[in-house]
Parts: sequence; structure tokens; C-alpha cells
Amino acid sequence: MADAKAMQRKDPQFRTRVADSFARQTIMTTIGATLTHVAPGEVDIALPFRPDLCQQHGFLHAGVVTTIVDSACGFAALTLMPAGAGVLTIEFKSNFLAPAAGDAFVARGRVVRAGRQISVVSGEVVARSPAGEKVVSLMQATMMAVTGTDGVKD
Repeated sequence: MADAKAMQRKDPQFRTRVADSFARQTIMTTIGATLTHVAPGEVDIALPFRPDLCQQHGFLHAGVVTTIVDSACGFAALTLMPAGAGVLTIEFKSNFLAPAAGDAFVARGRVVRAGRQISVVSGEVVARSPAGEKVVSLMQATMMAVTGTDGVKD
């Protein structure tokens, strides 16, 4: 998505920093989400289906869908930040394309443009089932770099 120069990571330990920050984000533990892919400008987060995370019609709740894709977008931006920096979401827009029904869900965050202070990230959530993958949500997010946070993503 982003050009090669913009995708150059500034911290050779970015994978460890992202994993450590993810482990401190207790909402991910609460809902059962796991970090499954970390690369420069890219993060995937997986979530198995759980009935206790559903809304009244049996679909994964939009708040849960948004939670995992916001985190995937934020951590994707974090992969390109220098050591000691973190990110905060300053804006996002979500479009829900289909009911979130499936056996598992994957949120994918991909950096579109990485700036020194502001990064634009695109995200999607796919529902997995025996029939394959179906995109259920898209997100456009803006992340702001913050310093002195030791990589914490709020």
C-alpha cells in the first residue's frame, strides 16, 4: 500500500515491541484475541467466535469488530515508529458490509501512509467459515505518534 521508503521501520525490535504492547492491552485478553502477523506496516489479529461477544441476533457485536480492527490498525502504524514511540487513534471510520457471522474473525491493519507524526491506516475484518473468507467490515484510521509511552497503544 505505502511506498517502500515510507515503510522502512525505524526500530529493528519492532516485532518484540508490538508483541509486548499487545500483551499489555488487556481488552485483547478479555475477548480472546491473538496477534497472528506482524511485519513492517502490517498487523493481523485473530478472534475465535464466542457467543458471549455477540449482539442480540447472534452476530459478533460491532463494538468487538471495531475493537480488533482499531488495534490492528494502531499496531500496524506502531511497526514503523521509532523505539520509545507509541500511537494513539485520533480518528476512524468503519463501514459494516455484512453481518459478522463466522467461526473466526481476522482483523488486518495495513499502513497506507506513514508520517513522522500522523499515519493513515486501512483495516478490514474478515469472517472465516467453511465457505471461505468474507469481508464484514472496513476501517480507515488516523494514528498519531506519541513519545514516552514505551510503545503502548491506547
